[in-house]
Amino acid sequence: MHEVGIMESALTVVQRHAAERKARRVDRIVLRIGTLAGVEPEALRFAFDVVTRGTVAEGAVLAIENAPARVYCPACEREFTGEADSFIFTCPDCHALCGEVRSGRELELSRIEMS
Repeated sequence: MHEVGIMESALTVVQRHAAERKARRVDRIVLRIGTLAGVEPEALRFAFDVVTRGTVAEGAVLAIENAPARVYCPACEREFTGEADSFIFTCPDCHALCGEVRSGRELELSRIEMS
């Protein structure tokens, strides 16, 4: 389960920011995850509960923002939303195969709320 490693890395960053700001606790962590990132949100939530135990982030809320796959069609010069269950994208207008994925692979620590 690579979600544990992802959460451990995120928690390292969170703890560093909390220490720099002398925060007593972390109240909320927001992750932005693309639909093509290969991350299972429920596994990530489980990992979050495990890795935050005994840390400044224990009891914090984990919020996940979904980032849709955005694909560019060079034939139409248009961007469209790709289906998350596919890695082969077809333009809905001209039906050309499109390989330029512009977003949807994100895995970002978007926001940390501390007190």
